[in-house]
Amino acid sequence: MKPGQVLAWTLGVLLTGTTLASAEILALVNYESKPDQPVRREGIAIMDIDPESSDFGNILMEIPLPSDLVAHHIFFNRDRTKAYVTALGKSVLHVVDMPIPPSCTSPK
Repeated sequence: MKPGQVLAWTLGVLLTGTTLASAEILALVNYESKPDQPVRREGIAIMDIDPESSDFGNILMEIPLPSDLVAHHIFFNRDRTKAYVTALGKSVLHVVDMPIPPSCTSPK
């Protein structure tokens, strides 16, 4: 075999043994109950927004927030272990430890 053929054969073998990785598409959404409810609820919902997923549109997990907090913006770190939440009317940045549910870490 010529060097170019060896390279092509090696790449072919490597590529046939490789599977395409599927990435999850998750969203963090803040929610709160309507004003007329007797008990105020507020929290962060982790939703699957991958249109190809069987869980598309489902809430995978809810993380409750204090009822006196009016969450405004949510940011999270790359490994999705912490959420950073700003609140209306408060000058504090809240850091929330986010337990990752098994459905958010397993490949689809």
